[in-house]
Amino acid sequence: MKNVYFIGNIDENHQTILHSGSGASEFLFYLTAKHLSQHFHVTIINRFSHDPVSLDNIEYLFLYDDKQKVMKEIKDSVIVVQRDFDLLIELHKINPFNKYILWCHDFLYDSPCRSRINNYYHENNISVISVSHFHRKNIMSLMPNVKIFLIYNALFEDNYKKNEKIEYNKNSIIFASNWYKGLDRVLNIGERYYSKKNRNFRLVLIKPSYCTWEPDLQKYPFVEILGTIKNRDEYSMLLQKHLCMFTTSYPETFGCTFAEALHLGLPVIGDRSVVSGYHEIIEKEYLCNFTRIGKVIKKIEELRDNRPHVTLNEKFYGTSVIQKWIKIINKV
Repeated sequence: MKNVYFIGNIDENHQTILHSGSGASEFLFYLTAKHLSQHFHVTIINRFSHDPVSLDNIEYLFLYDDKQKVMKEIKDSVIVVQRDFDLLIELHKINPFNKYILWCHDFLYDSPCRSRINNYYHENNISVISVSHFHRKNIMSLMPNVKIFLIYNALFEDNYKKNEKIEYNKNSIIFASNWYKGLDRVLNIGERYYSKKNRNFRLVLIKPSYCTWEPDLQKYPFVEILGTIKNRDEYSMLLQKHLCMFTTSYPETFGCTFAEALHLGLPVIGDRSVVSGYHEIIEKEYLCNFTRIGKVIKKIEELRDNRPHVTLNEKFYGTSVIQKWIKIINKV
């Protein structure tokens, strides 16, 4: 059985992450490793110092106990590093005799380091995972010689319980993302809709635990702040109580929250004024330019009059995504 090491950037495990309210990429990092442990011998290496542990059939090590020692003892393995391009280079230099993959979640901006990374990855046959076609183009535009595999982020449906008996409130819309990623546009839409169209309207705001920004929202009487929802069952029930969800206005590389909503039967209104990975998840008829508020309000009213049955495409579910991971791990 092939050895696969996942190197993460937070201090969690596949059990605690379920109840931490962490961001989607961190959540998926551990859950993907857990599901791959059914096919490979998986070890997760976190970056913070603790005693080694074994949970279920996954071993946990800690990189900063002794980076040189940890990496030199790994042989004939696949190393998957989350996000950190430079860390992967550092680890590769310590031990270049393994196969390395960088699992990139972030939208990349141009910087002086991109050319250096491009050359090093190309020269050493290091692969990069993108999480959407949009994301792949973003990486290629900055590092054109890097080998890129596309694997969508997975929706592991066991963590999102759908209840057909929950009644939704046709006056309530949820925004469940980092508030830095376009809350201002959503508030502008809400303010117009509340003042001109629907005095019963409520905009419910939740956020991941890493988002610590607390804006002053007292001037928006339609806003209800719930903050971070750590329990996945509670989160799933909450989403199903709303008419629909608003997306961010940000170049998301994927948009896990929006996939989760569609899986739970919640329509998602997306901002098409920005190019984003969630355009690959949401049907075109639900994409509006968020700067054209009248058009967005028209879409809200359409949903209130006739809320459709929505689903998530099968290609985003864990069964399909894990098979792609297996093929790539066996290929590199």
